[in-house]
Amino acid sequence: MDPREPFFSVLTHEEFRGANLTPQARERFFRSGENHVQAVMDFVAAHIEPQFTASSVLEFGCGPGRLALAFARRFASVTAVDHSPAMLAKAREMAERAGLENIEFREELPPQKFDIVSCQLVLQRLPRREGLALLRRLLGSVGSVGIFHLPVRDRASSARKAVRWTRTHVPLANAAIHALRRSQFQRTTFYDLGEVLALVHEAGFDAPLVSLSDDGDFDAALVYVHRPRTHADEPAEIAAAASAGSTFIDVRELIARTSIEELNATAEGYFSSLTDWEHHLAKPFAKPDDAPAILANLAVLLQGLQLSPGLTVLDYGAGTGWLSRFVTQLGCRSILMDVSPSALRIAKETFAKIGIIGERPEPRFLVFDGHRIDLPDESVDRIVCFDAFHHAPNPAAIIAEFARVLRPGGIAGFAEPGPHHSKTPQSQFEMRTYGVLENDIDLPAIWHAAEAAGFTDLRVAAWNGKPFHTTLAGYEDLLARGATLRSYAESSREFMQHVRNFYLTKGGGTSEGDSRHPAGLLAEIVARVIDETHLEVTVTNVGQSTWLPSSEAVGGVSVSAHLYDEANVLRQFDFCRAPLSDVPLRPNDSATVTLELKPLPPGRYRMEFDCVAERVTWFTQVGSHTTFVRLAVTSGG
Repeated sequence: MDPREPFFSVLTHEEFRGANLTPQARERFFRSGENHVQAVMDFVAAHIEPQFTASSVLEFGCGPGRLALAFARRFASVTAVDHSPAMLAKAREMAERAGLENIEFREELPPQKFDIVSCQLVLQRLPRREGLALLRRLLGSVGSVGIFHLPVRDRASSARKAVRWTRTHVPLANAAIHALRRSQFQRTTFYDLGEVLALVHEAGFDAPLVSLSDDGDFDAALVYVHRPRTHADEPAEIAAAASAGSTFIDVRELIARTSIEELNATAEGYFSSLTDWEHHLAKPFAKPDDAPAILANLAVLLQGLQLSPGLTVLDYGAGTGWLSRFVTQLGCRSILMDVSPSALRIAKETFAKIGIIGERPEPRFLVFDGHRIDLPDESVDRIVCFDAFHHAPNPAAIIAEFARVLRPGGIAGFAEPGPHHSKTPQSQFEMRTYGVLENDIDLPAIWHAAEAAGFTDLRVAAWNGKPFHTTLAGYEDLLARGATLRSYAESSREFMQHVRNFYLTKGGGTSEGDSRHPAGLLAEIVARVIDETHLEVTVTNVGQSTWLPSSEAVGGVSVSAHLYDEANVLRQFDFCRAPLSDVPLRPNDSATVTLELKPLPPGRYRMEFDCVAERVTWFTQVGSHTTFVRLAVTSGG
C-alpha cells in the first residue's frame, strides 16, 4: 500500500485520493468498514455460531483503520497490525478522532491467539509464496473464528491482464505507465482455492466455509474458519460446570424452547409461593456473606447513574423492591416494574409498612409483559437493572424499549454477571431447579443493539469487589507502582472476568448539569451595606451548572448570611436567607437581591455570604468563595 495515499490504497476510488478526500468521503470510507464487519458477523451468526461472542480481535494489515475501528466499536480489545509505520500513524489518528481507546497498534504479529482474526485486502498484495506463509501464521493465531480474503479468479480482459503482467514484471515499463497515468500500481495475486483449503485443513480446521464475491475484475473468496472453544478456554469453575454431564443446560437451547410468557409464569410462580419474605426484604443485609458484594456493586451502579432528587427512575426487574426503596429515599420518583404481580404486591405492602424517611415522591408499580414497557415515549430519566437484565431472553428488544422510554440524555445502568454466567454451577442449579433463565451478558451484542436503538455511549465500570488486603509495606509498594500494584491489577482482572457493570446513554440530551448536583456550583458574590437592617447582594453564576429557581424544593439556589460577632465567634449560621431568582440562572447570569436583616443588639458584626442549593450543598463546601462585610448596629433591636 502507498502510505502517501492511505485511503485510496485500500479502496481505489477517486473520491478517496488525498487531493479529493472530503469529510463526507472519509465518513463513507469508514462506513464501508462498518458495513463489512456487520456482514461478516452476520455470516458468523447465521452459519457458524448463532450467539458468537468475542473479546479479542486481530486485524492484520489494518491500513488506516477502516476495519479496526469498526471492530473496536463492537469488541473489547482490538490488536491492529501493519508493517507500515505511516499507516499505523494514520490509523492511530483516526482512532483518536473516533474516541476509541481499545486498539493496540503494532508493526509485528503478536504471539497469542485471538477470538477473531481478520485479514482483508492484504494477501492479494503479496507474492503467492509469501501470502501462503502469512496465511499459515495467521491460522495459528485463530482462537475461534478467522476471516481471510483472497482473490481466486481473474476476470479481467486480455489487454488488462497484459498491462498488469507488464507492470508486475518489467520495472521500467511500470515506471513509464505510472508517470503517464499518475497512479500507483498495486499487485493482485490470485490463489488456488484448493491449495488454500488444504492449508486450512492442515492447520486443524475441519469445516471451513467459503463466501464468493465479485470484486470488479476478479472473483474473491472470504474463507471462514472456526475452532470451537473448549471448556479449557473458560475459567476453571465454569469448565467444571459445563463438564458435569447430561444435566448441563445450554442457555441458548433453553431460550429457543421457552416462550417469554412461560418465563413470566415461572417468575410469578416463584414469588406467589413465598410464605416468608424476610430474605427479599432484608436485602442487601439478608446475609453477612452477601452484603459486602451487593453493597459494593450497588455503589458502583449508583455512581454511574448520576441520580439526583426529582428524577424518574424505572427499576427493571424490581422484584420485591429493596433497591427502589433506596432510590425513593434519595428523592427520586421510582417506578417498580416486574413480570410478577406477586413480587410487586410484596413491594407495595413493604413500602406501606416500612415507609420512607421524610417527604419523598410516591412510588409506582408496573407489571411488565416481557415485550413492551407500558410507559409513554421519553417519560423516564434513568433505568436501573440490578442483576435482572440477564434474565431477559430478548435483550435486544428490551434495549430498544429502554431507548424508547428514556428521555434524551437519559442513562440506563446495569449491574450484571459476565459472558460465561450461564455455565456457572449456581446458574446451572437455578435453571435446572426453577426453570429461570440465567443468560450470558454479551456486551458487544448489547452495544450493537443499543447503538441501533439510539444510544450514543456505552461505558463499562472497571472495579474490584474482591478484598485485597496487604501489609503496610505492601500498601506503600502499591502506591509506588511496585509488584503489589501488579498483583492488585491481576486480582482486579480476575474479578472483572465475571461482572459487567455498564451504562448506556441515550443521545439528544444536554451535558449541562444543574444545581441538584454539587459539581460545577461556583458563585461570585458582591455585597454592600445599605443601612443597619438592609444589605444589597449581587450573585453571579461563574460555574458550569444552571441554578434552579429558588422555589425548587431540591436544588433551588438562595443566598444566605452567616453571622459572626466582633470577636469572630459564629452566632448564627443561617442568619438570613433570601431567594435569588424565580427563573433558572445559567452560567454568567446574575441576580441582585435586598436582604432585610433580623433586629440585632448594638455592636459590630461580620457577615459571611454564601449560596446554598436546597437539600444539596452550601457552595463553599464544593470550593466556591464567600464574601464578608462588616456591619455596625447602633440603634438596637
